[in-house]
Amino acid sequence: MKKAVVFGAGGHARVLASILKAQKITVLGFFDDSYDPHKAEKIAGSPVLGRFESILKFKNKAGNVYLALGDNAKRQKAFEFLKRHGFRTPSLVHPSALVEKSAEIGEGSVVCLGATLGAEAIVGKGCIVNTGASLDHESSLGDFSHLAPQAVVAGRTSIGALSFIGVNASIADRLTIGPEVTVGAGSVVLRDVPAKKKILGVYH
Repeated sequence: MKKAVVFGAGGHARVLASILKAQKITVLGFFDDSYDPHKAEKIAGSPVLGRFESILKFKNKAGNVYLALGDNAKRQKAFEFLKRHGFRTPSLVHPSALVEKSAEIGEGSVVCLGATLGAEAIVGKGCIVNTGASLDHESSLGDFSHLAPQAVVAGRTSIGALSFIGVNASIADRLTIGPEVTVGAGSVVLRDVPAKKKILGVYH
């Protein structure tokens, strides 16, 4: 039986625990800076073991480490911390996800329940492709970005690093979305978006 620990103990940690169980990977425990030594908190039957830096004490028995932080910037910081200390941070894919053989998934990324990656789609490092989200053919999701549940990205569109595409948002084909862009829930993007812009509604 493979073993692993999870970095993060919030809502997204519950999602990862479910995926790891589906992949028959035993979770030894969770690490989070909200850790309270006076509480015996458990997630899906596994304990919260300590704050983030406490993982250094578990290095020889931790196995793989999976990122469960919904905030893009915090996930990037955690990823860099783990790599600096030599931990293994593989990608994780739910068995129900539809992933074309030609698609690429970067280290530390998570592809959730019912998500779809089309032909030659590229998911960068430390990304989240959340429940039912879709990244179509030849599109790319930049490092430490997040496609929220049911977000849809059409073919040949590029999304920059540290971007967030909200629940049920739709992005048309052949577009360039800059880094650190936020697209609100239910929004529709029909033209290129410059870096750091926030979109709400129809952008055309």
